[in-house]
Amino acid sequence: MFLVRWLRTLASLPLLWVGQLLLNFGAAPSAHILQAAWTVGRDPETGRLALNAVARTQSATSALALAEQWLARHPEGVFAGTAGLLALELGRIEDARRLLARGQELSGDPLGTLDWLDFALAEYEGRGPEAAQRLDRRADLPPDLSCAVRVELMFHALMTGRFDDARRRALALLDIADEPRAEAVLWALALRAGDAPALRRHEARMDLPPAHKCYYQFLGSLAVGATVEAERALNALRSYDSALAERAVADARRRESPHVVDDAAVRTGPAAGNHGA
Repeated sequence: MFLVRWLRTLASLPLLWVGQLLLNFGAAPSAHILQAAWTVGRDPETGRLALNAVARTQSATSALALAEQWLARHPEGVFAGTAGLLALELGRIEDARRLLARGQELSGDPLGTLDWLDFALAEYEGRGPEAAQRLDRRADLPPDLSCAVRVELMFHALMTGRFDDARRRALALLDIADEPRAEAVLWALALRAGDAPALRRHEARMDLPPAHKCYYQFLGSLAVGATVEAERALNALRSYDSALAERAVADARRRESPHVVDDAAVRTGPAAGNHGA
């Protein structure tokens, strides 16, 4: 059995390499080639990559339909988790919940897609901190999910006024790798302390797209009670991405910030400019 699996994997590699190369350029044939690579090799990571290629080069709806087909033929957790994440992206929340429940009945999810779906659903439903606390006790999470969980807990600490805990979590993240969202938290704490050199230092290290940088500066400013800075960041965010600005206000409410800027700040921001996010 091991030899058969090894031979299948070996045979799928040329298709996988070509498919990944084409996907890097957004070429439509990448989806078909990666699907063929999965058919040959049956590797879960290749299957997830193929579904993501379908979503990127065709549509999330097409990728979800294919994931559901694969799940019916090959009942493995990785397909339930990937399908659930696609359903969540499409706003089909009940389908996402159904697929999470189905996946939790199955094995075969070495990539942690069901854990990602569990966490993403919790964030959508306003249960992000509770889910993050539960997942943070796990030692087997994929590195990217572990990072997302730590970021959630870090911002929850900041937004609820536990500034020492937020600083500790930010520094712990930075001990592992460069993390611009941790720099955003330290920027907010420097703003609170009135430490201009630290403020400049952390802002320079906040290597994020402009809209995302404004998003985190808005949340951080609110958390430390700097409402003028928060208004400024929100207005700048409105000029980059009005939908993200609305999400920022909703996110501040969800995270229980005591200094939420009124929705009018979103509606009456300066005229939008198309700077990209």
